[in-house]
Amino acid sequence: MTNQSAATPPPDSPDRDAPLVVIGEIRTGLVLNSRPLPAQRVAALLDIAPGERVRSYHRPVQRAVSADLLRGVDCPLFTGSGARTRGIGTFRGRACVVGGRVLLGSVRAVLARGGDRRRPWSHYVARPGVIEVTGKGRPADLTARFLTGADADSLDPGAVAEALISRVRASALLDHETAFRARPTRLRWAAEIADGPFEGGFTLVDDDTRVLRLRIPRTAGADTELITSLCEDLALHDWLLTTLGTVADRACTGSGDAVALRRLRPAIDHLVHLWMPGAAVAPSLLETWERLEERPGLTRQWDACVSRIRDHMALRTLEMLAASLPASLPAV
Repeated sequence: MTNQSAATPPPDSPDRDAPLVVIGEIRTGLVLNSRPLPAQRVAALLDIAPGERVRSYHRPVQRAVSADLLRGVDCPLFTGSGARTRGIGTFRGRACVVGGRVLLGSVRAVLARGGDRRRPWSHYVARPGVIEVTGKGRPADLTARFLTGADADSLDPGAVAEALISRVRASALLDHETAFRARPTRLRWAAEIADGPFEGGFTLVDDDTRVLRLRIPRTAGADTELITSLCEDLALHDWLLTTLGTVADRACTGSGDAVALRRLRPAIDHLVHLWMPGAAVAPSLLETWERLEERPGLTRQWDACVSRIRDHMALRTLEMLAASLPASLPAV
């Protein structure tokens, strides 16, 4: 994998490759700042591609997306059967900030059939965000092996995503302090657009790692950009749920004390209002989002977690009020 990064030219139409297979990885964590960033500072923070515009959205939740950067790759690939081939081309990577508080490093590429020989690098640069599979490898056969992450020397969009996050976090615009602790998460995903019904699977591998596999019908009219936004929305809400759940487990165990209650406030102030599943998903993929979200029940888990926190705070407040009253009150 090369170390060169550059602002991308206007996107072409990699969707001409059929079946379309898109892969990617998203790293999600806190912006290293003690307070949520205002929109103007977020735009400056994400100005990582000179001359390219940062896209900003203010409704229904503040969200900003940097311009794409390209990262060249030329590495071995492995199919589900273990056969080896090569992938040559470029990843697209971008950084996103949601609510001035949550940072995502998102990287993706289309896997396309290539020739038997390596072409001049200018050929691959002319197709930004496309990785050509040389030899007899079939893109659809690579997705299962890619999702396992078992091949350290193969495609690794996560390393590119982590580099993006590190670049943003190193900015002098941040005070490099946090109001509370939160572990980052990583979502590795692969999506195929093909004939047939929708299929989807979202798996929690461990405390930090998630895997998403999608098969989206052609009739949905989805392209690479729309699929990427869907995966980013899922990564964001999975991180919110994971982080709030961790805070709740620490603070709501037992009767609680003033210190435990203070741990809850930053999470409530900075996270609860960001829960808006599907806000960044295109209308044509909202049904896909709903079907994907239904089985793990992210929204149900979120509602239960928020209710748990509010009930705990209300109960603790009543206990503190009762303790402050005199032991006996005069009869009326």
